[in-house]
Amino acid sequence: MIAAEAPRRSAYATLGTLGRISNIRGSLPEAYWIVWLGTLVNRLGGFVAPILTFYLTGERHLLVGEAGFIVAMFGGGSVVAALVGGVLADRVGRKATMLISMIGGGVLMASLGFQRDLVAIAVNTFALGFAGELYRPAVMAFVGDVVPPADRLRAFGYLYWVINLSFAFAAVAGGLLARWSYTALFVCDAATMFGFAALIAIRLPETHPIRAPGDGAVTPAATVSLVDVLVDRTFMAFWLLSFGMSMLFYQSAVPLSAHLAAQGYDQAAYGAVMAVNGVLIVLLQPLLTARVAGRDRSRFLALAGLFAGGGMALHGVSSWIAVHVAAVAVWTLGEIIAAPINSTVVANLASPQARGRYQGTLGMAWGLSSMLGPLVGGAVLAGAGPATLWGACLGIGAVISVGYLATAAGRRARGA
Repeated sequence: MIAAEAPRRSAYATLGTLGRISNIRGSLPEAYWIVWLGTLVNRLGGFVAPILTFYLTGERHLLVGEAGFIVAMFGGGSVVAALVGGVLADRVGRKATMLISMIGGGVLMASLGFQRDLVAIAVNTFALGFAGELYRPAVMAFVGDVVPPADRLRAFGYLYWVINLSFAFAAVAGGLLARWSYTALFVCDAATMFGFAALIAIRLPETHPIRAPGDGAVTPAATVSLVDVLVDRTFMAFWLLSFGMSMLFYQSAVPLSAHLAAQGYDQAAYGAVMAVNGVLIVLLQPLLTARVAGRDRSRFLALAGLFAGGGMALHGVSSWIAVHVAAVAVWTLGEIIAAPINSTVVANLASPQARGRYQGTLGMAWGLSSMLGPLVGGAVLAGAGPATLWGACLGIGAVISVGYLATAAGRRARGA
């Protein structure tokens, strides 16, 4: 009897899991899950980004400085893409912008694998960063279009979760594929972008321009310009806080790796410490997002600011690897809390005609911090030392926390 009960309990557990998955799927619109699935396909094949520096220095025999410049070119393209993609999403449509991005990005991804000249590689990389990242504000605006306000936090949380899950797979699979063929790496990455494009073309509805109720006329997206977004004081205050938060997170790149190297750790130790970030996001993101839903988001953002600054500050407390692991765990909690809330707040602040512009401007904050964060942090580390860098992170996190609480009334007044 006992032996017979074990498979029965296992079957019940499987049915329960399938039931929960079915409930989650049914709780959000079908159109949302098409974008979620396309993001999964695209990001599972995101092989190139994690190992681009290794490709440039190893396969193309570039100097480290040259490789760093080219990687920065990709970041520069993505910063421009955030604004242009937002405007395109509002003017020509979410679906059209996603198609332009995935098809153009796929072509440029494939061509990058065949470039040999330094200038050609740099230009191709910048163009790839631009075209390949145009889709992001369009996706965020699309989610805001099709998901009701009460469900947006969960929707953005699931999207953030699948991006990180896919990135972890792509980093490992890309490293293995590169051992066989770098050309295949670029071609496979491009193929997943084309796969997302096919899914968009066949299954995805267009949600913009929005038709005015009653007369079927098209509401002109031009009534809200990018300038209007930039002079929106409530939004720009939120943008500055998000930018500050993202600058903290990017101290985990060059500054942290240099700090660990000075303490005698190698690349493998740094990779193992940073792996804690991905593991915790995959394990905790759905749970923590569910806890935040229906509660005061400004207080959670304030908590995220403290986690981000305090976690980074922990890196300066000790050279023990266990302390660094704990530090990553703390600031990762801040990242898990803040990421879906940021997109949700912006979706609620923006009018339907301007969701792309608002989400694109928010995305620009992360793009800028990806370029400036490592540079500023590295300069402080080299010039003033680790105590100053990690102590400044704690202070900045505290200021950001207070800032979220101080500006909460303006967001609440607009339903965000």
